[in-house]
Amino acid sequence: MDTSNTPKHTPAARALHRQMKAVQRTMSAPTVEESMLASKWAMAWYCLVQRKLEQLQHAPRYLH
Repeated sequence: MDTSNTPKHTPAARALHRQMKAVQRTMSAPTVEESMLASKWAMAWYCLVQRKLEQLQHAPRYLH
């Protein structure tokens, strides 16, 4: 399978997408326990998103 045309997402974009999915699972969970577990995942992804965004902000920028 050729994946060369598949768009590559940045780690921050992927983490943001996973956070969004975890929030959706939190809101649509059929039980309180499932909602609590999903909310823990949402918080973990949120922390990762923030860390990645901070890394991007402090990354050196090169002029071409």
